[in-house]
Amino acid sequence: MKLQLKSVVESRAEVGSQLTDPGDTILIWRHHPRWLLLKCPCGCNDVIPINLDRRAGKSWRLYGGKDKRISLFPSVWRDTGCLSHFIVRNGQIEMLSEREQFTYRWLQKPSFNLLANRVKRAWPHDDWVQYVEIADELDEVPWDVLDACRYLVKNGILIEGEGVLRSAFRRR
Repeated sequence: MKLQLKSVVESRAEVGSQLTDPGDTILIWRHHPRWLLLKCPCGCNDVIPINLDRRAGKSWRLYGGKDKRISLFPSVWRDTGCLSHFIVRNGQIEMLSEREQFTYRWLQKPSFNLLANRVKRAWPHDDWVQYVEIADELDEVPWDVLDACRYLVKNGILIEGEGVLRSAFRRR
């Protein structure tokens, strides 16, 4: 499902009734991103407030923004209402089931090979590292780096951790 950025406003008072369909979004940006208001993609009609301001508590990271396709990290997992779990990545909303794992989705895009090579070069020798750390180092969206890591696992270059090392990878 496509994320529909309806407008960028400075306060919640400006939102009005712009959020009509699942996936409709308003970005509240006052000097920097504050909130993303998202009409739940499951169709339950709830508006999900997603905090983007670390100073206001638990927050999500926004990639893209006013003029770019939006990505959020981490996933959005509602613990009330419909209990939906989804990621927002490159302007798309991907609904997830509890058991679903992310798969590499960029294999057909030439930029994926460039990213996979950058991830491979950035990986430290013999250390378990969270993919988010590499994403931060490379200034990339974590979901894309996770895909690249899993691609490198498939090709025998990295090993993916389990248990307490979940979301961590190391060189073979």
